[in-house]
Amino acid sequence: MPVMDEFREEREALKHGTLKEKISYFLYYYKWHVVTVIAVIAIVVSFIYQTVNQKDRALFVALLNVYELDSAQDYDQRFAEYAGIDTDTYEVFFDTSMHMDTSDLTAVDENTMATTQKLMVYLAAREIDVLIASESTTNTYAYTDTFCDLSTFLSQEQYAKYEPYFYYMDRALLEERNDAALDEEFVSVPDYPSPRNPESMKAPVPVGIYLDAADGLRENYIFTDESIIFSPVINGQNPENASLYLDFIFENK
Repeated sequence: MPVMDEFREEREALKHGTLKEKISYFLYYYKWHVVTVIAVIAIVVSFIYQTVNQKDRALFVALLNVYELDSAQDYDQRFAEYAGIDTDTYEVFFDTSMHMDTSDLTAVDENTMATTQKLMVYLAAREIDVLIASESTTNTYAYTDTFCDLSTFLSQEQYAKYEPYFYYMDRALLEERNDAALDEEFVSVPDYPSPRNPESMKAPVPVGIYLDAADGLRENYIFTDESIIFSPVINGQNPENASLYLDFIFENK
């Protein structure tokens, strides 16, 4: 019997079938259509909900190679109160999901690759205001012109207060690397000068603050790197709150 004739007979028989038979028939032939429609509706509803309820972001801090303790949420909330941020309206976001190892750039593992790609997207989208990372990671991004010159980011009072903790990069070395890249002579693993010794540099620029004295931060987050650095991102959209976060870290020991 042709398929269409068989289909017509089933439809005709179904007219006199029980409710259970009608439901079974419907699910047999149309269940995937129903599943697809429900999935699409769920996605649309979720998107609308997130769009309607999305808060403006007051600060985005990316903390690399770190694990949150139970007290971290309270610590972050205390910063919002310190900065006068209404968390019902604005979001303060601390991303601790990224882990990488740039101590050996010739042996990049899967986590490092994933984090590098994630950071690239965040930085291009101007999402991150502050990066807190190890010295080796900070070196990598400092010499790609990622961070602010602290002489323009900090107030005069802050500059004097935090100068003993400054991380410096050599602007002259950055320019040399850029020129070498244009000449196809770029070396992927350069010898960086000591970030704590600006006297050894031709054109030192402070772009980070060592958090050696940030005991309060370390009491709420476990860093796998011994030395960590606070660096404001050059295209961050919330520099005032980033500056307040630096003060909070040092004042809440």
